[in-house]
Amino acid sequence: MKLFKEKLRLHSVKVKIFTAFMIFGGLMLLLLWIFQVQFLDQFYQMSKKHSVKRAAEQINEVLTTEYFKESIDEIARQNDLCVSILNEDYIELYTSNRRDPRCMIDKMKQEELEGLYEEALANQGSASQLITTDEKRTQWIFGLPQEGDEAQDSFQKGKGIQNITYASVLNVYDETSLIVLVNAEISPVNATVEAIRTQLIIITIILLILAMLLAYLSARKIAKPIITINDHAKQLAAGNYEVTFDGDGYEEIDELNQTLNYAAKELSKVQQYQRELIANMSHDLRTPLTMISGYGEMMRDIPGENTPENVQVIIDEANRLTGLVNDILDLSKLQAGVQTLAVTPCAITKMILRLTERLQKMLEARDYHIKFQYDKECVIEGDEIKLNQVMYNLISNAVTYCGDDRTVIVKQEVVENGVRIAISDHGAGIPESELPYVWDRYYKSKQHHVRSTLGSGLGLSIVKNILDLHHAEYGVESETSKGTTFWVKLHDTIDDKTLS
Repeated sequence: MKLFKEKLRLHSVKVKIFTAFMIFGGLMLLLLWIFQVQFLDQFYQMSKKHSVKRAAEQINEVLTTEYFKESIDEIARQNDLCVSILNEDYIELYTSNRRDPRCMIDKMKQEELEGLYEEALANQGSASQLITTDEKRTQWIFGLPQEGDEAQDSFQKGKGIQNITYASVLNVYDETSLIVLVNAEISPVNATVEAIRTQLIIITIILLILAMLLAYLSARKIAKPIITINDHAKQLAAGNYEVTFDGDGYEEIDELNQTLNYAAKELSKVQQYQRELIANMSHDLRTPLTMISGYGEMMRDIPGENTPENVQVIIDEANRLTGLVNDILDLSKLQAGVQTLAVTPCAITKMILRLTERLQKMLEARDYHIKFQYDKECVIEGDEIKLNQVMYNLISNAVTYCGDDRTVIVKQEVVENGVRIAISDHGAGIPESELPYVWDRYYKSKQHHVRSTLGSGLGLSIVKNILDLHHAEYGVESETSKGTTFWVKLHDTIDDKTLS
C-alpha cells in the first residue's frame, strides 16, 4: 500500500511538470501562429509603405546631384519602384521603370495628381495615396504576356491589387518646385501566407513531439528528487538531524541537497549546544540552590552556626543565582530584538578602570590579578550600561579560564576611528576547530565544564548581541596551552578634552 501511494504521488508530480511544459510550449506555438500568419499581411504592408517613403527621401537627396538619373534608376531597381519627376505644371521631366505594367502613375488622372500635390503642400511637403484596383493583372514572364495559363493561376491574384503612390514636393533653388512621385505595388501575400502555414503545420507537429519528449524526460528527472527531498525535509522537521539529502538531478537540485545537508548539520550542532547548555545551566543553578539550602538548614539545626560568615555564603550564592537568572533574561531580550541602546558619551577608560578595581578587590582573597593597561583616556558614543556589561562578561570569562597564574590583562589602545580593547588570559586556550563557534548562541567548549568564578557562563552570547547593536568589531585569538585573547573595537571616539 505504501509503495502504491509512493508511485501515485510520483506520477502526480510528473503529470504536473509535464502539463506545465506542454502549456508553455503550446503558448509559444500559438504566438508564432498569430504573428506569422494572422498579422503577416499587415506587417508586410507597413514595411512596404515605409520602404516607399524612405526611397522617396533618398531620391530627394540625389535629385540635385550631377548623376541623379543613374542614382534614381538604382533606387528604383533596388526597391522595385517606378519613379516620375514632374514640374509644377505636371509635365514629366524624368521617369524610371515606367515600362512596368504594375506602375499606376500613368493611370492617375489630372485631378488625382493635383489633389496629391495639394495634400503634399498642406502636409509639410509629402503625401501618400493607397489605391486598390479591381482590374485583373496579366502576369509578365520573361517579357511576354501570359494570359489564361492555369499554371500561373496561383501568381495571378487578379483582384484587390493594392498600389501606393507617394508624392513629395521639393523646392529647387527657392524658385522651382519639383514633384517626386514614387509608386509601388503592395503584392498580395496570400501565397506566402499559405506556404508559411504549411511550414508551420509541419514545424508544429515536430515541435510538439519534441516538447512532449522533453517534458516527459524533464518531469521524470525532476519529480523523483523533489519527492525524496520533501520526505527527508519532513524527517528533518521532526528532529532527525542524521538524515542525508542526496540523489541525482539538475545542478539546482544538487545545490539544494547540499544546502539542506548543511542546514541539517548546523541544526544538529545547535541541538547539541542546547543539550550542553541545559546540562551546564542545571549544574550552575543546582550548586547555589544546594549551598543556600544546606547552609540554611545548618544554621537552623546546629546551635552557634548562625554566623556572619555562613550568612555571607548564602548571600553570595543568592547573588550568583540572581545574576544567572538576569543573564538568561538579558540574552532572551537581546535575541528577541526588543533591547534598544541609550547612546550617550561614555568615558570607556574610566569605566573599565572602575570595573577592574572592583573585580580585583572582590578576587584578591583568591589571589587573582587583573591588570588594566591603557595609552590614554578616551570617550566613545555608546550605551554605558551595556558596554559595562560587555566588559564585565569578557573579564569574568577570562577569570574563569585564566589558568594557574590567575592573571588577566586588559589592554586599551586608541586606533583609527575608535578604540580597541583586548582581554587576555594564560589559560588552556580554545582549540582552533572551535574558534568559529565561540559566539554561537548555545556554544560551550567541549572541555570539561568549569563553574564560573564570576557571572553566569552566558557572557559571550550576551557580548555578541550587545556589540552587534553597537555595530562594533570583535573577535577571538587563541592558542592551545598559551591562552586566549578576546578583542573589541568600538567606533566614534571623542577627544576627552572636549568634555572637560
